Amino acid sequence: MRDEREPGADEVAPDAQRAYSHPVPSRQLLAYKFGSDSRFEGQLVGALERIESGGAMRVVDALFVAREPVTGELTAVSLVGGTGGIIGQLLDFRLNPGARKNATQRALDGSAGEAVRALAETLAPGNAVAAVLVEHVWADALGDAVARVGGSEAATEFVQADGLSELTHRLLDVARDG
Repeated sequence: MRDEREPGADEVAPDAQRAYSHPVPSRQLLAYKFGSDSRFEGQLVGALERIESGGAMRVVDALFVAREPVTGELTAVSLVGGTGGIIGQLLDFRLNPGARKNATQRALDGSAGEAVRALAETLAPGNAVAAVLVEHVWADALGDAVARVGGSEAATEFVQADGLSELTHRLLDVARDG
């Protein structure tokens, strides 16, 4: 009689002898525009902190480019995640004019310098752009578990639905194609 058990954590299904490699990118670009009526009072910093706090997502890169409303002066900050202190640096940027000036120069001189200059040329005084590259850390862990039991990824997409029952047509497509 055939053993119908799922392989345990130390067992690997025969078709999953290879290491899992995520075929769909696990990184996502989030970009936002702000008009001259926008008020930056710490909400963005708090949101970034919450993104990373659960460990399911990681901030890979963050970029903020703005033109001051009255003078049109450029302010920018470019931060690489995983280096520690990203929230502290953003708070310092927001609250300290000297830190803002230093961060702008570092952004212009760093790897994002070309992007900062190009964005700055397109922004009217008072406008801003914020971009965050996030990594869905959970995606590799789930994909690895699926591969270990012999499964494979069939669909990865953002949807507008309140529950899976609204996606029955999509699930049927997945089942038929597999």
